[in-house]
Amino acid sequence: MRLPLALLTLAALGAAGGGPGPEAAPSGHFSTPEQHRCGWEVRRAAGSSELRLSCRPPSGRGAEQSCVYRGEPWRCPAYGARSRQFWRQIVARLRRRRRPCTEGGPLSARFCGPGRAPPEAQLRLVPPGPIAASAEPSPEQLAETYCAQRWHSLCAFFAGFWQG
Repeated sequence: MRLPLALLTLAALGAAGGGPGPEAAPSGHFSTPEQHRCGWEVRRAAGSSELRLSCRPPSGRGAEQSCVYRGEPWRCPAYGARSRQFWRQIVARLRRRRRPCTEGGPLSARFCGPGRAPPEAQLRLVPPGPIAASAEPSPEQLAETYCAQRWHSLCAFFAGFWQG
């Protein structure tokens, strides 16, 4: 039996660690201690994974909130073999928060926490606030969007240099 060359090439890229492999897109629902009903799903976006969260407060208590947590979980050495457990632990941490779409520190699974994986493996809340179409983003915004956290100051410096 002969496999097509394209399949062999894709298998070789995945086995050689040429970036994150295909991951299932988990999703689900949970309730917070304040009875907010939240739905979540994981999406792959621009070299990172995004956990998209949408929470509705108990009836008549305010508007629906949406937020995004972004990170690179595949940088954690244990993620490849335990990705389902990773997302289960992340959602368990969100479930314990009173308001999951407010700043509360980075999210990580126990086996991918500080000291066990680089900081980029943690999921961080993406700050809201759309950039005006005609406005040029600041060097800090560019660094946050395109650079790993530990390179933010250097990236912001070069972005500011290029912007003049």
